[in-house]
Amino acid sequence: MFDKPLNRTYERIMVAIASVNLLLVLFDLTYIPLRDFWLLGKVRIPLIQRIIYVPQPFAIAPLYDPIKGIEPHRETEQYIAMVAQLRQTIETQGVDAPATAALLAQLRRHSEVIVDTDPFALANKTGTLERIKNLMRLKVFGNREASSRQAFSRFWSPAYINANDWQQNLGWFEQHIVPLMASNYWRAYGEDGNFINHFDAIDIPFNLLFFVEFLARTFWLSRQYRAYHWRDAMLWRWYDVLLFFPFWWLAPTWGWLRIIPVVIRLDQADVICLDSLEEQASQGVVAAIATDVSEVVVLQVLTQLQKAIQRGQFGRWLPHARDLAASNDVDELGEVAALMVQVVLYRVIPELRPDIEALVAYSVDQVFRQAPPYRRLTEIPALQQLPAQWRHDIAKQLTDRLLGLIERSAHSQASLPREGTLLVSQLAQKFGQTLIQEMQREQVGKAIQELLVTWLEELKITFVRQTHSEGIETVLDQTRSLQQALERDLQRRQS
Repeated sequence: MFDKPLNRTYERIMVAIASVNLLLVLFDLTYIPLRDFWLLGKVRIPLIQRIIYVPQPFAIAPLYDPIKGIEPHRETEQYIAMVAQLRQTIETQGVDAPATAALLAQLRRHSEVIVDTDPFALANKTGTLERIKNLMRLKVFGNREASSRQAFSRFWSPAYINANDWQQNLGWFEQHIVPLMASNYWRAYGEDGNFINHFDAIDIPFNLLFFVEFLARTFWLSRQYRAYHWRDAMLWRWYDVLLFFPFWWLAPTWGWLRIIPVVIRLDQADVICLDSLEEQASQGVVAAIATDVSEVVVLQVLTQLQKAIQRGQFGRWLPHARDLAASNDVDELGEVAALMVQVVLYRVIPELRPDIEALVAYSVDQVFRQAPPYRRLTEIPALQQLPAQWRHDIAKQLTDRLLGLIERSAHSQASLPREGTLLVSQLAQKFGQTLIQEMQREQVGKAIQELLVTWLEELKITFVRQTHSEGIETVLDQTRSLQQALERDLQRRQS
């Protein structure tokens, strides 16, 4: 209700501002890990060990470093300056000049200090120092296992920087080592003990804008919908609070949560469509809840039914079955008995006819075998098939007459006079009473209770197994399909 947009143009302007703010927050959160890219404009791919250079329209690192309290590290900057001075001295005075030898000695001493003190540790770039040392080892000795101190000492020796190779060696150092040295920095601490971060200077204007907009929007909604107070509107638009919450002060690493209101506003402004995502999310939540709830409810009902049967309530309920049936004008037991008769006559007996004939034939054969003439006939080889044929014919005739009599009795029941109908009703009542009395016997009732409890336990196990194997998602998909079909049918009727 409260998500109704105020104005399409206004919504898109605000969502554009919120998107810009989110991009700035993400840029600030990722600036330190990606500072080498913003400084050097290159990306190193670890798997293939290749470096890709990405051109930048302007230098970003010098502009944003002050926001994060980043300053050039004095040791590495001094080292880079000495390398630049060495090139200038060699070009003006030559390789063998005393000034060149003095600079080489200073570089050797400074290299030892860098290797021993690790000025890259404060910026969490010790890995960069290790890469510098590995490059120096490979360049000087061709081996990663050599001493990095010896590699620096030999590289800055007069024998290595000679009149023939100084341009090549110094050019290699400026291309591969100096950029890595330049990526090091010093970051100042604030009075709170954390690194200085002036992102609040960028974020506060956005915070104030969205705070005022939140108050105005929720006030307008509370006036549009009189049944809701201003507080209710604020609770409904809770996600907008993330737009002006001071993450830079209380939780700097949680600023990415602003993606929630930005995505919701993009959907409200029809810039993106989240209908399918909402359906999937709601289906996942409903499925997780529905599975647990259905299992708990069904298992609770079956467990209570088991306990009731074990306490003997099933047996105590049977005597009152007749009273419950008499409380209305319908004789349920009589109807059940009549229905059972119909099912037996027209569905069960026709299916059992071959088995009934076989049973009757077996009974006839057992009776005949007690007669001596019948036994003598079975001993004569030529007449052995004759008794079997008699047995089959007699069994068929008996079965036909028996089933025919039952069917004629059932067909004629509807045309019985009043006395006959009364007798049938009395028979059904007597059947129900006798059935209840027999089920109340101790042995029969106990056996029925045990069977029912066991059956209910198996039913619980089967229900849980099917629920986990099939999943509630199938039911939700069927429900969603029915809802979509109803919507299409409603649209078709309206059109």
